[in-house]
Amino acid sequence: MMKTLRLVALLACALAAPIAGAQAPADKPVRLIVPFAAGTTPDAVARAIAPSFGTFLGQKVVVENRPETRDGGVFDQIAKAAPDGTTLLLATPAFVALNAIAKNLPYDGFKAFAPVARIATEPFVLVATPTMTMSSLQDLIALARANPGQINYASAGLGSASHLAAEFLKSATTVQLAHSPMPNSDAALAEVVAGRAKVMFAGLGPAQAALHAAKVKPLAVAGATRLAVLPDVPTLRETGVVDYDFSGWFGVVAPAATPKSIVDRLNSDLRKVVQTREVRDKLMALLGAEPRVTTPEDFAAQFKREAATYEKLAREMNLKLE
Repeated sequence: MMKTLRLVALLACALAAPIAGAQAPADKPVRLIVPFAAGTTPDAVARAIAPSFGTFLGQKVVVENRPETRDGGVFDQIAKAAPDGTTLLLATPAFVALNAIAKNLPYDGFKAFAPVARIATEPFVLVATPTMTMSSLQDLIALARANPGQINYASAGLGSASHLAAEFLKSATTVQLAHSPMPNSDAALAEVVAGRAKVMFAGLGPAQAALHAAKVKPLAVAGATRLAVLPDVPTLRETGVVDYDFSGWFGVVAPAATPKSIVDRLNSDLRKVVQTREVRDKLMALLGAEPRVTTPEDFAAQFKREAATYEKLAREMNLKLE
């Protein structure tokens, strides 16, 4: 009888214990690494999701700002972190671009990471300084062709989404534009407002106040469809750049050896996070678009598609991120 009771007790303990690898160690905080400085849009996105993410995970989520310097050092440290779900990266298009274009990275590219989820997208708008007479993309193209290399565009830095969006435009239209990289998107937008830069591809969320105040004027929407808040602004496709479709995005990745059970748990909890009204409202205000969480498989497929696109862009434009 005693042996039977002991067996029942052991079975009960086994059933009550978490499945090995099903969740991160509860006594360790989860570090969400942002490879950009504090105050940037990626930082704001991370801080918008962190509290609720921690609630669903049952452990604290700490946002750490560790700007990547294009040598892959920050990404390398994340790739080599313990694969237990306690070290995560907030990824953006710059993460894919660096892995697709940069040479001699200290880690094995995309193979070093496990995609967890894309959590939100960010519509981009091509905006111009109001001191310029141009009011359409066609005006910009005509002006740039008449003054090759004399019209400059601002960006949030080499490899940023705003930089890549402009390089795609240059490739698609063969116009020559000069690059004026800035430390972040706010600084880049300030350059356009002040007229020191003539145009930039700006995220809709950060640009909305400047658009409403007529401090910049919209020329075209970078995505495939018009935006509800800018119904009269055509897409680049509508203006003749037929293959153009670009938007920013934010997602989460983990070290490659992270067990699928942990990746799936993180994905599930992120899905719950963006379904909360508080987080949805914050992300809508930040990005100007409704957040949507993808599966790890869909996120991995997106990496593959975008990497091929960036590799082609690098060949055409001699684009280097080192």
